Amino acid sequence: MFILGLIGFLFFGAIGYFAYTFGQCVGVFSRLDKIMDKRIFGVISLFLYLYFVYMNQAMLVDAFMKPINDLSAT
Repeated sequence: MFILGLIGFLFFGAIGYFAYTFGQCVGVFSRLDKIMDKRIFGVISLFLYLYFVYMNQAMLVDAFMKPINDLSAT
């Protein structure tokens, strides 16, 4: 169970880093980085990612636990 938690935390961090860099790319491609720094777009997208994860945490835990519960049922 510890290893699954470690994998989940690693996945959470990797997707958070992707959200940060994707937000920077959106800022550069939309040329809004001329107005604001591209890191601000990265932080905004990271906060949006964290907000969506927090708002949907019950569904995420259910989706994460379903394969484990299916294995124990057999």
